Amino acid sequence: MTTAPVISTTTPGPNPTRASTTSTTTASPTSTTTTTTTTTTTSTTTTTSRPPGPTAIECVGELPIGLRVGQVLIPVVDQAGLAVVADLAGRGLVAGAVVIGSPGDGFPAAVAAVQEASATGPVVIAVDEEGGTVQRFGSLLGRLPSAAEMGAMSIGDVRELATERAIAIAALGVTVNLAPVLDVGSGPGIGTRSFSDDPMAVSTHGLAFAEGMLDGGLVPVAKHFPGHGRANADSHDEVATTPPLDELRRVDLLPFGVLPDGAAVMVGHLVVPGLTDGVPASLSAAAVTGILRDELGFDGVVITDDLAMGAVAQMIDVPTAARLALIAGADLLMVGGYENVVPSAWSLMAALDDGSLDERWLDEAVERVLAMRGVDPCTLVTPEG
Repeated sequence: MTTAPVISTTTPGPNPTRASTTSTTTASPTSTTTTTTTTTTTSTTTTTSRPPGPTAIECVGELPIGLRVGQVLIPVVDQAGLAVVADLAGRGLVAGAVVIGSPGDGFPAAVAAVQEASATGPVVIAVDEEGGTVQRFGSLLGRLPSAAEMGAMSIGDVRELATERAIAIAALGVTVNLAPVLDVGSGPGIGTRSFSDDPMAVSTHGLAFAEGMLDGGLVPVAKHFPGHGRANADSHDEVATTPPLDELRRVDLLPFGVLPDGAAVMVGHLVVPGLTDGVPASLSAAAVTGILRDELGFDGVVITDDLAMGAVAQMIDVPTAARLALIAGADLLMVGGYENVVPSAWSLMAALDDGSLDERWLDEAVERVLAMRGVDPCTLVTPEG
C-alpha cells in the first residue's frame, strides 16, 4: 500500500476566467433639413439599442445550486445502469454517463430513455471506443484497429476510419468518445493503445483520429494528460509516476498542444515529479490549471479519469476526490458508480459552504459542460430563477 501524501484543499489555483465582452451600440441622432421658398421642415430620427441579454455564465449563475453541481458529475455504468442514470438525469443530478462493458441491441432505446428523461437538455453519453483492446461496440460494429495498428496507416486513412466509426456509434446514441489516446509510449496500462513511441507520430495520428471523430459528429476526448505512456505503473490499479516535468515538456506534452477545436481532454491520475507534489495530476491545480490551461492554452472541457480507480482510491474516497478535482480546474468529474453521485454532490456543496470551492469556478465548469452538450443555460432558467 502506497503511503498517501498530504493533500491540501486550502490553496487551490483558480480556473481560468473565460472572458466575455458585451458591446452596446447607440445610434446618434440624425437630422435632415429641407428648405423650400415658403417653409422649412426639420425632422429628427433617434434610434436606441435594446439592453443586451444575459450572458451564458450569468444564466448559469441563476440556476439552482443543486442543478449546477449535478452538471459536473458523470457516473460510470453498464447498459443496465442507464435506467438509474435516467432517473438521476430527470432530477438534474448528472451530466450524463460513461458506458462500459459491451452494449447490446437495447442500447439505443436505453440511451433514448435517458435523453427523454433529462431535465437539463441533451446529456453526455460517453464510451471508450479507442480500437484494439479497448472498444465497446466490436460485437455490434466489427473490430476497430488498435492505435498501434493505426500508427502504421496514413493520416488520411486514420481520419476516414475514425469518421466511419463515429458516424456508426453516434447513430446508436453516443455523443462523446473517450479517445484518442495521446500517450507517448506503451508503458503499463497502455500497450497497443498508444499510436507510437514517437511524439510526432502520436501528434499527427492522434489529431487525425480526433478530427475524424468531429467529422462524424462526436466530441473526441484526448487522454491521458499529461501522458501515461511512460509512467511506471497502471493507474487503474495503483499510483503511477511519470518522468519529471521537464522531460514531459520535451516529449509527452507535445501531442496535447495540437488539439482541434471542439475536443476535450481527460486528465489521468499521474504523479508528476516537479509538478504535482505527490498527488495525481487529476487533483492538481498546478497540472490542470497551470500546465493544461495556462501553459498549453486549452480552453475546452477537462474530464477526469475515473476517480474510483486504484491510483486515487489508495489516497482518498471518491467524494473527496471530486471536490479536489473541481478545485484543481476540471469540469466534468467521472465518479465511478452511480452510488457515488449523491455523496459527491454533497461534497461539492460542502466545499462551496466552507469556501474551498469558489462558486465562480463551479459556474465556469458548468458553462463549458453545457456548451459541449449544445445546451443554452438561459433556456434552463425559470422565471423564479
